[in-house]
Amino acid sequence: ADMKGDPVYIHLPPKMSGFPKDHVLKLNKSLYDQADTPKMWYDKLKAGVEKRGFNDCKADPCLFISKKVICICYVDDSLWFAKNSKYIDDVLQSFKDDRYKYNWEMKEGSSVEEFLRIKIDPTGDGGYKLTQT
Repeated sequence: ADMKGDPVYIHLPPKMSGFPKDHVLKLNKSLYDQADTPKMWYDKLKAGVEKRGFNDCKADPCLFISKKVICICYVDDSLWFAKNSKYIDDVLQSFKDDRYKYNWEMKEGSSVEEFLRIKIDPTGDGGYKLTQT
């Protein structure tokens, strides 16, 4: 994904010819395992949700809250909650609409249970039981 951060340079591949040995290549795109990639992704996500009216939670920087939707993120996954699924659909559609401008990539359809392998069952008294599978 295109990310802004400190420039990253790599040595020329061993079999690449036509360049002096001391030349390096400047990467135009981040490598997934680059040390600051998680921070760059978080900053990009935070800017994206704040643009859509979300506020970050002071107690948990991975929790974003708007008037109608809650977003929880972990690394590059996120969960969206709302009383009406239309509110979530509207937020996700706005990300899709901006995907070319901001290079958003998203995959939808995973269940809550697939998120960190946690099963969520109602307890009947208004609470929930979380079981890691």
